[in-house]
Amino acid sequence: MAPLPADSAKTTAWLQDWLGRAPEPGPGSGTAAGAFAWVEEGARWLLAKGHRQERVPGFAALLAADPALAARFAEAWRALPAERLLAEMGLPDHPTFLKEAFNRLLDRVVPRLDGRADLYALFERLDLGAGEAAWFAASGTAFEGLGPCFRPPAQAVHDAAQLLAHRAAALGLSRDLLDLHALPRDAASPFAALPAEARGCLQETSTVEALLRWEAARRTCLDGLEQARTALDTRGVSSDLAYRMDLLAATLRRLDTLIRLHHSGSSGASPGGAGADGGAFLLELLLGCQRQRSLRALSRSALKGLSRKIVEHTGSAGEHYMATDRAEWRAMLWGAAGGGALTAGTALVKVLLGGLDLAPGMLGLGFAFNYSASFIAMQFTHLTLASKQPAATAAALAAALEEEHGLDREVETIAAITRGQVAATFGNLAAAVPAAFLVDLAWRAVTGHSLLTPEKTAYTFHSLHPFASWTLPFAALTGVLLWLSSLVAGWTANWSAYRRLPEAVAASPAVRAFLGAAGAQRAGTLLHDHLSGVAGYLALGFLLGFMPQALAFLGLPLDVRHVTLSAASLAFAASQQAWTGTATTLAAWTPAAWAALGILGIGALNFSVSFGLSLRVALRARDMDALGRRDLLRALGAAFRSSPGRFFRQPGV
Repeated sequence: MAPLPADSAKTTAWLQDWLGRAPEPGPGSGTAAGAFAWVEEGARWLLAKGHRQERVPGFAALLAADPALAARFAEAWRALPAERLLAEMGLPDHPTFLKEAFNRLLDRVVPRLDGRADLYALFERLDLGAGEAAWFAASGTAFEGLGPCFRPPAQAVHDAAQLLAHRAAALGLSRDLLDLHALPRDAASPFAALPAEARGCLQETSTVEALLRWEAARRTCLDGLEQARTALDTRGVSSDLAYRMDLLAATLRRLDTLIRLHHSGSSGASPGGAGADGGAFLLELLLGCQRQRSLRALSRSALKGLSRKIVEHTGSAGEHYMATDRAEWRAMLWGAAGGGALTAGTALVKVLLGGLDLAPGMLGLGFAFNYSASFIAMQFTHLTLASKQPAATAAALAAALEEEHGLDREVETIAAITRGQVAATFGNLAAAVPAAFLVDLAWRAVTGHSLLTPEKTAYTFHSLHPFASWTLPFAALTGVLLWLSSLVAGWTANWSAYRRLPEAVAASPAVRAFLGAAGAQRAGTLLHDHLSGVAGYLALGFLLGFMPQALAFLGLPLDVRHVTLSAASLAFAASQQAWTGTATTLAAWTPAAWAALGILGIGALNFSVSFGLSLRVALRARDMDALGRRDLLRALGAAFRSSPGRFFRQPGV
């Protein structure tokens, strides 16, 4: 007999009493109900928090020491229907991501009672959480030797495997998944033959050839699934389709586990595959029970591919903001100068709208349309807004880091990013400030007074003060909004690629009838070149313009601080002060000096917050360890110390 733990006398006594009350096997639903109550009583006692560390090993030792008790327990355990547990536990319940996410959220706040007396309902009622799952994962040895006791009946394994084979076939033969394969006919899909292959393997339990045929069929299905993932990557990612592909892969894994478990139990010899041990399979189901409840695990799995594709589209835009040579640096500088001049006009319209007696909602819409129109005009005239760059260049940097071209190449990529950012920022501010002075000069020529009143000038100086106002927190919030707008642009690009929207518009009979063949082709090209940029700028315009008004209506006085718009506003205020002659001493210009310092802080926070968030998401979407880049940081430090101008001035100077 195996020795029992010395400090588990109470544990042993309770377990012996409990095992002695095991219900006798017999026909009828009453047996299952009695077994359900009995197993639930023991499971709750064994897994009680603070006691499981002693009770589970004691349970294993007691069963190993007394074969009669072990057999009694196994009979009671097998009296409970197990098909649903084997086929569904740990796998999502619904074939669509949104429905699965909604039901998991609903289950967290609304209780649900499963009235069936089977093992699936038992696991659900145990309400296993993350703490239990972590303990199970760390205590796998506690289940060693329990395989024969927890091995499910052969008929339950057979039926669950058949059910999973049909579900996997239905998922694999869905229309959008079939469209990702280059098949001569739909019936040629390997998933069409999957139920028959599984049935044949389950019936021939005594031959190794049956398992080999099953392995070949499973491998063919996995290869087809991998081909579909590759095709999806070249187009665009649908979160719902990516979720179903993950569900299909998990279903195939569970099906393989059940088939190997069935062969192991029928032949008496382990085939060496996953799931041959009943205790290990029980542990897998226990861990799966917790995963099945987790919204976070569901979102991380289903949205990972979408996040990566959004980052890739964002990064492809970021490649255009790198100043790798003198021509690119100058083009970026002049494009940013044009964007800065246009922003001065945007600031003018904002001041005029603010002077109207409009309701907060209408004022917010006016600001939003003003910003969006200005930003979209930059998109179509190829002008540059410096604050758009950080999120895009961070995604491009993550792509460059993933390619592992060596530290020198990575340092040069970062230098190209910083040069481009400096050029764009300098171009924006160098043009926005004098353009705003010229706008105020023209306004005085027409109206006889400056655009801003003295009171508005004083308010502008105060609102941009880096320490006497909320300018810096608002600037950090604006960095978050800039990052969110880049996500909108990346998502739109992915959606357009997934639906093949430019090609669809170019080939649409309705569009061709309205615009002609050449016009439809131009419309498709226009969508390809500008749709994601327009979507991102629309989102940014509404986030900057409408959101503060909406939050103020709710009693949250949050505001935004955009570096170029703020610089233009500061120029309007300085122009008014200079024209009226009220600032004749150095002290009188102190508020303007503090505001100018605030502009520098706004720019730093706009860029750093947006860049940091985008880089973090990009690294996580690519499964890259940001902490493992210490060598890169050292190389960056050495390069900066040897040639700091490399990171700021135009290349070749």
